Amino acid sequence: MNDKKQYTIVVFSDSHGVRKNIEKMLPDIRESDYLVYLGDGNRDIDRLQDRISVPIVRVRGNCDLCPEIAAETVLTVGNIRFLITHGNAYGVKSSTLSLVARAREQGCEWALYGHTHRAKIWDAGGVTICNPGAASGPTPSCALIKGDGNTFFAEIVSL
Repeated sequence: MNDKKQYTIVVFSDSHGVRKNIEKMLPDIRESDYLVYLGDGNRDIDRLQDRISVPIVRVRGNCDLCPEIAAETVLTVGNIRFLITHGNAYGVKSSTLSLVARAREQGCEWALYGHTHRAKIWDAGGVTICNPGAASGPTPSCALIKGDGNTFFAEIVSL
């Protein structure tokens, strides 16, 4: 029998007023350990908050008018640290080098970001980079990250 805790993190970004795609994932969100929202649509999360019972970790995007929400934070799940940011402050539309450097500086094994609306997961020299894509637009998506607290794997989910 495996006694290890299994974690699930649902990651969204860039809903830009399109809540229906987040709503589609509410059953998965309710079964998860965390909902991570990477900005540009924090009002959508505000409107759904009473239907979400798991901790919500979120950051402000460049289109969000909510200075009370931080632009960056670190989430520790088990023994793994996740840098959480929208990505605009790190110039992610042209390169993720600054983002990777910031993750390393913060002692993070993962960096989660949005902003580009392009879903992608890859390893950048020991830092796993995950962009869930946009919850809005012609090809909406999110990311599911699962693991045992020591090792995590991510997948992109089409909405």
